[in-house]
Amino acid sequence: MAELALSADQRHFVSAGRPVFVLGDTVWAAFTRAHDQEWSEHLRVRAAQGFNAVYLSVLPILHDRSTGDGEHWPFRLRPDGSQDFDAPDPRYFERARAMAAEAAAAGLVPHLVLLWCSYVPGSWAAELAPEAVMTAEQTQAYTALALATFGDLDPVWIVSGDDGFTSPEGAERYRAALRQLKRAAPGCLTTLHSSPDAVLPAALTDNPDLDFHAYQGGHRHDQRDLAGQLAERYAALPPRRPVVHLEPCYEGHGRAGGQGRYQAREVRTASWSGLLHGATAGLGYGAHGVWNWHRRGARSGNTAFSGVPFDVEEARRFRGADDVALLRRIVEEYGLYGLAPRPDLLPAGAGRSRVAASPDLSVVAVHVPDPGPVDLAIDLSGRRAHAWSLEDRERLRPRLSAVPGGTRVEQPAVLSDAVHLFTA
Repeated sequence: MAELALSADQRHFVSAGRPVFVLGDTVWAAFTRAHDQEWSEHLRVRAAQGFNAVYLSVLPILHDRSTGDGEHWPFRLRPDGSQDFDAPDPRYFERARAMAAEAAAAGLVPHLVLLWCSYVPGSWAAELAPEAVMTAEQTQAYTALALATFGDLDPVWIVSGDDGFTSPEGAERYRAALRQLKRAAPGCLTTLHSSPDAVLPAALTDNPDLDFHAYQGGHRHDQRDLAGQLAERYAALPPRRPVVHLEPCYEGHGRAGGQGRYQAREVRTASWSGLLHGATAGLGYGAHGVWNWHRRGARSGNTAFSGVPFDVEEARRFRGADDVALLRRIVEEYGLYGLAPRPDLLPAGAGRSRVAASPDLSVVAVHVPDPGPVDLAIDLSGRRAHAWSLEDRERLRPRLSAVPGGTRVEQPAVLSDAVHLFTA
């Protein structure tokens, strides 16, 4: 895929002048853990499914990772196991560059997390591993090395990783990194990966070096509404920027604070909710075992929160990857980049259904998580109607009937979540 750029209306991305919805596979730990053949096969599978981006952390994620069987480290390790940030390992960066180049050649734009919050002062992860915090000088030198390593591949730079931005010193570190990136590569795209409870400080919200918003919807059972709420919050921030739902709940991940694991249906609901609430520029997908590149028998941290990961080969085959690929196809086929939430079109008691529309109401989209009819406060007679059963990814024949003040979308003949789309 050609280099990404922002659309003129600041709502989505374009590539080679054409609108594109970014669908990224979350492979945070691949640089440190993936073997060459594994990586090549993974890229082949994801490209064939319809992904066009990969999300990678340049540095190891220290607080929640799988360990063992030949890890690669970007810096020399001291006897106590900590990294010497003044001694980068050229072999690591050469290998990481080759992996990023292979992804780009496969049509998957590398989105690179520059500074996971473990490496930034004042973050919650820095409290867990204070020895991992870089000085300002080390951060600047490392950022220059990352630019020299990956810059000619035109990556998207995700400057922060999972931070809540509660520390002024940490926010300043990100601001300085954004500035350094833009001075060295003025055409690059930049964003921040925020935690679910993050509130961006003005130094970042108003920063001209920040190109789009990317948020984490979260993995907690009691936070399932955040997928939509955060999309609306970021879409409303001035100045307007594209919004990407970078991290919905991972498929197979434990329902933190609840029981069981997230299934494909829940991932679909979170993904469509983000889209219909304003995250119309892109979406991330994560399989629990792929993001941390887990192999059966390896040690894994934080299983009390996330559950024991699946083997990466098993997790790669989770059905949710094909589900989100369908979402991308629908967005691009029907140009759903300008949608905004329209709860006023739904009556009270509509359950978890969500509706969004274009500003002129020429396009109306409805996601119905649970089978049943939905009444909409709009006359849809004369519209082209399209629908999909999301469980089996097949088209449905929509059935409409008139009701006082609007239109009823009748219950489809499938026991599935569904999406209905109405175009002028």
